[in-house]
Amino acid sequence: MTVRVLMVTLILLFPKAVKAGEPDGKPADDPQRVEFFEVLYGVEIKGVQPLETYADPDTFYAEIAKQVGIPERARQVIEEKYGWKDDEEFFLGTMVKGGSQKPAWGVLVTRLPTALKTAATVEEKKELLLQMDMKFVVIGYDGQVSFPKEKAGPAVETHVTDPAVGKSGSN
Repeated sequence: MTVRVLMVTLILLFPKAVKAGEPDGKPADDPQRVEFFEVLYGVEIKGVQPLETYADPDTFYAEIAKQVGIPERARQVIEEKYGWKDDEEFFLGTMVKGGSQKPAWGVLVTRLPTALKTAATVEEKKELLLQMDMKFVVIGYDGQVSFPKEKAGPAVETHVTDPAVGKSGSN
C-alpha cells in the first residue's frame, strides 16, 4: 500500500482527527470545536471540554456562550426593544441554545416577578407565574440580532370551578 493510498484511507476514516492536527496550526472552520469560537470572538475559552465529552450538546454551547458574553448581549437587546431589565419588580433569566447547524445563538429570555423568590406557598407561586413573560432572540455568530416572529395561536380557554357553587364555567 502506497503512502498516498494510506493517507486517503486515514482521511476518509478519521476526518476530525485530520482536521485537529492541521499542519499550519489553524483551527478548523468547525463550530463543534472550542477553538472555532476562540478565534471568532478573540477570547480564550477556559474549562470547556470537547463536544464529544458532553451528554447534551447544549451544555457545550451554553458554556461557550457564557464566556463570550451571549447572555449579556441578549439581555441588552431585550432591554432596548422591550424595556425589560432586572429591577425591584422583575428579574431576567436566560437559556442559550447553540449548535453547528446554524451560525447563530438562540436565547430565550424569561422575565419573572422578583416576589417569586420569596413566595411561601405553591398557590402564591402559581399566581406570580401568571406574570411571567418570555422573548426569543437570535444572535448570529456575526453579531446580527433578530427576533423571530411570534405565531398567533388559538385563544386558550380556561375552565374555572367555583367551589361555593360547585359548577364549572368557561372564561
